[in-house]
This record gives sequence, structure tokens and C-alpha cells, in this order.
Amino acid sequence: METPTPQQVFSARVNEFTQAIKMLVDAGHIQTGLIVLYTAIDIFASLRRLETETDTNGSYFKKWVDDYMIAGWQRPFTSEDLWGARCGLLHTHTASSKVSRQGKARQLHYYRAHGFISPDQQRAFDSMADTHGKQFVDLDLLHADFVEGLRRFSTDTQRNPELAKRVFHHSATLFGSWNSHE
Repeated sequence: METPTPQQVFSARVNEFTQAIKMLVDAGHIQTGLIVLYTAIDIFASLRRLETETDTNGSYFKKWVDDYMIAGWQRPFTSEDLWGARCGLLHTHTASSKVSRQGKARQLHYYRAHGFISPDQQRAFDSMADTHGKQFVDLDLLHADFVEGLRRFSTDTQRNPELAKRVFHHSATLFGSWNSHE
């Protein structure tokens, strides 16, 4: 079997992450699905760093979210909120993080509305958000935003040679199994 190209590895990871997150969430493994989602954002955001940069940081995560997940959309969260949610979930498995305790981000709490939230539920969420600094996020919409972000990122990578150079440079070192059908 031939060694996959960085473009093939990138494409395989996009497919793998989007499918894995959906499967986990649909099976009721919400926290694990969120961990994979936030990890995937970290990974894809890190591909934008300069070729000479070996390390990544939170600024790449937030910039990727701003540029690809929430650009042009009205969302109930910011990139800082998602960064705080990521830190809380990955480091302590809670909604609380250093940035949320410092008041720089709201704690995110998740629900699944399956396309419908009643006015009473929305009022309850709004009331809790206003009084407790929490934000309630539909997990299915968050996943859809992530998938759309990946689509935008892939398109940007195809259209921008400098970005493609960085992305495929770093994609060449991504871990993961390689199947002949990928």
C-alpha cells in the first residue's frame, strides 16, 4: 500500500472526526462527544500555524472558531466561551474553567433539542444565563457549526496556497490509522 498524501490524511481526519462525534452524541455519550469535538477543533486549528512552529496554543483555537465556525453567524457563544468550555471539560471534566472563573468566558451547558425548543424552555435557559453567567447551547447545532467550519476550512485551504502549504505540512505528521478504503 502506498503512503497517503498529506491531503488524503487531512481528508480522512475530517471525515473521521465528524462521524465519530455524531456517533458518540447519538449514542448518548455526550461528554465524550464534546471532548472529541473540542480536541478536533484544537487539531484542525493547529494546522494553521507556521511550518516552523512546533507548538500550538489557545489563540489558534479561538482564531479558527472565529474564522470558520462563527464567522457571519449569530451564535449564543464566542470563541472565548468555547475555549473556556474546552479547558473546563478537558482539564477537570466540568463546565468551569480558569477563564470562566475570571469572567472572561461564560460556562457552556449543553442540551439536545432535536430542532425544537419550546418558548418555556427558552425562557428558562435565558433566565439562568442572565442570573448565573451560563450559556445553553444546542449540541446538535454546535456539531453542525463544527462541520460547517471544517467545510469552510477545507475550502479556504484549497483556495489559499500559503494556507495549504502549512496545513499539508502539518497534516503529514498527523497520527491515525490508515485504511486502504480511506
